[in-house]
Amino acid sequence: MKPRPRFLSLAAALSLGSCAVPSAWAKFLSPPDVLKEPALTAVVDLLKTAKTPEESKPAFESALKLATEASSPERQFLLGYLYQYGIGTEAAAAKSREAYQKAADAGFAPAKNNLGLLNLATGVDPAKSVALIEDLANTGNAAAQTSMGQLYLDGIPAAGIAKDPEKARVWFERASAGGDSDASWTLAMLLANQPKISEADAQKAIELMEQAVKANHLPALVEYGTRLASGAGLKPDIERGLSLLQKAIDQGSTQAIMALGSLYENGTGVKKDEKKAFEYYTQAIARNEYSAYNKLGYFYENGIGVTQDTKKAVENYQAGAGKKVGMCMYNLAVFHDAGKGGLKKDPAAAFDWHYKAAMSAFVPSQLALGTRYRDGKGTAADPQAALAWFQRAMQNGDVTGALNVASLLESGSTGVVDNKTAAAIYKDAAGKGNPMAMASLGAMIEDGRGVQGDFKQVFLLYTAGAEAKIEAAKERLANFKKRLTPDQLKEAEAFVLANRTPGAPGTATPEKTAEPAESKDKPKTKEPAKPAKGSKDKR
Repeated sequence: MKPRPRFLSLAAALSLGSCAVPSAWAKFLSPPDVLKEPALTAVVDLLKTAKTPEESKPAFESALKLATEASSPERQFLLGYLYQYGIGTEAAAAKSREAYQKAADAGFAPAKNNLGLLNLATGVDPAKSVALIEDLANTGNAAAQTSMGQLYLDGIPAAGIAKDPEKARVWFERASAGGDSDASWTLAMLLANQPKISEADAQKAIELMEQAVKANHLPALVEYGTRLASGAGLKPDIERGLSLLQKAIDQGSTQAIMALGSLYENGTGVKKDEKKAFEYYTQAIARNEYSAYNKLGYFYENGIGVTQDTKKAVENYQAGAGKKVGMCMYNLAVFHDAGKGGLKKDPAAAFDWHYKAAMSAFVPSQLALGTRYRDGKGTAADPQAALAWFQRAMQNGDVTGALNVASLLESGSTGVVDNKTAAAIYKDAAGKGNPMAMASLGAMIEDGRGVQGDFKQVFLLYTAGAEAKIEAAKERLANFKKRLTPDQLKEAEAFVLANRTPGAPGTATPEKTAEPAESKDKPKTKEPAKPAKGSKDKR
């Protein structure tokens, strides 16, 4: 049985069909964490050696036989876990739930934890599911405390849980004090990633990181090792950083291999060595880290560390696409659009690859589909379909998708004008510091469409857009100034000075995995927030 992470996204942890899952992380306990009966640990050891689903079947059959011959909480827990993940059998939520319930009824705490999370993930009485986890957490169970922390961190509206970082922190602190390394690491990241961190919190974060590292927590080994090697937020210690990454590799972490590849690719903390980076990415693929195909494709595409060869780039993108790597599918679409790497120029094929990637929730391709349906590229123009894909990207937290949804609702191109919803979207994005949204919101206030405000707010919003070099915002601001009286202009300028936020809010910069080929799939929004065509998208 290939070891599974113990701290999993509910969506990632469950492969049980098309059920709605909340945006939360949860600590599902696995058999190696809790089983002590020799006969069961033997089954787990057998599963660890299985390399294919077929090789897992005998172990599952043994587990089923053990649970049938003499039921016990531990045996039912193992059975529930195997059904949950479809190990050696078909994944089945109902059978998993039934086995967990038997173990939980016998008072087995790990089963209560997993049952509550499973029910929550599959929409079975969310409030009752959370209550089950919370009751267990209140008994001091660290795994349940960790799950409660993440549920409060993300919020589960269906279960009546609003996002509450403070409550989340309390739960993580309790779990960390109980020795849960997942909680220690999560708490460390919460503290370390604050926009403004106090000296006390910074020191506490380091202590928690060290605590997680001592517990051989794999994500901690990778992240802390990377930070030490690169000096990201910590005093550089290249030797120890590389040592921690190697330790993670020795324990089977492909993310550590990818991290080392990235360090050498970019020369961060180490001497830049693109050939060495290429070797690490090749090692990652050998260990089934298929996202590395995109790295190799990019290296071949641009002649980084190897001789430039666009055909080999295509081969790697195709290999990754075959493993459902969203970025590789996206890049194949770009290559089909451009007719690169021996491929014919084929907008329809590009559309198909974007569709496959978009269906796997890859946001850049969701945006590309929205653009193509809007513009009729590679398919018939369909504003309703464009709106649907932009909405999917928006639901995945993408601000560009949100702005395009607002733009379509503003324009009425789908057959309905909905200024109220468009204004609400712009307002939300503007509140997070997005200058395009600010400029668009200013235009709606000025025009009296869907939202109210005064001339000072309009002036502030246009100024933010203009300072972000949005041309339409500059034009709007210049024209707006002409309509203000000298006193109003003076008042508006004072309002800007009084309400200016020091330093424009930034967005996280994705790891430089692969700079994109030129693409015109970059979605655009209605003026005054319209990005330039032909700009490069991060891959």
